[in-house]
Formats: sequence, C-alpha cells, structure tokens
Amino acid sequence: MQLLNVYIGYDSREALAFRVAHVSMFHNTQYPINVTPLDLSWLRDRNMYWREHDPLASTEFAFSRFLTPYLNSYKGWALFCDCDFLFRHDISSILEYCDPSKALYCVKHEYAPTETVKMDGKTQTQYPRKNWSSFMWINCEHE
Repeated sequence: MQLLNVYIGYDSREALAFRVAHVSMFHNTQYPINVTPLDLSWLRDRNMYWREHDPLASTEFAFSRFLTPYLNSYKGWALFCDCDFLFRHDISSILEYCDPSKALYCVKHEYAPTETVKMDGKTQTQYPRKNWSSFMWINCEHE
C-alpha cells in the first residue's frame, strides 16, 4: 500500500492548530499517511521559497501551498489542507477521486465574508473562489 502524502499548512502562530489537524488525521485514518508541515522558514532555508512577504497574506503558508506538486516530486497525488482542520473521518476516502484528467479537486463554494477583520487583526479581503485552496487534492503529474 502506497503512502498518502499530505501537506498541512504550518503557521508559527498556529502551531497548536497544526498539531490538531495532524493528530486528528492520524487517529482517524487506517491508510498509511505521510504528513509534511508546509513550514515557510524550512522552505526558505532550503531555497525552495523566496517570494517577498505579502501584507495581505493572513498565514505564513498562503502561497507556499502551491509548492505541493514540487514537494511531491511531481509524482502521484497529494493532499494539501490548511492547519485549521479537524478530521473526524478517514481521509483515505479521498482516493476515490483520482481521475488523471483532473489537475486538482477542491471544495467549490460561495463565500462572501461579512466581517472586515479576520485572524490576528488582518483585513478581510474579498475575492472570487475565496477559501477554495484550503483543501486541495492535487494530481502532481498533471501538466
């Protein structure tokens, strides 16, 4: 049985949230998983990420999530999720969705926040497809 590679966004201000996501996934999954934190300082130290800080980014992993195919060596499928997930069911059910013609799967939804401020006092910005990249099942081999 092949490992299910999972990349969870890591934010130094939200270390406990990362731990909850990681542990809850591990305890609810029968399938072997390999969890990698998307830690910006680790990525920068290895020259994998050099983008300037974006003042609109509310998390350290706002853009590094898109490195998932690279980190997975452009092979197979990989899951990315934000750190604020609590898993209550076996994540391996996602393996049902492996259509090689698809580049990725995400949860499409309409979301228009009414608040003007979000986490850590950051300004809440509105844009199309907001939060769609919070949970992505990525075909790392897709062009």
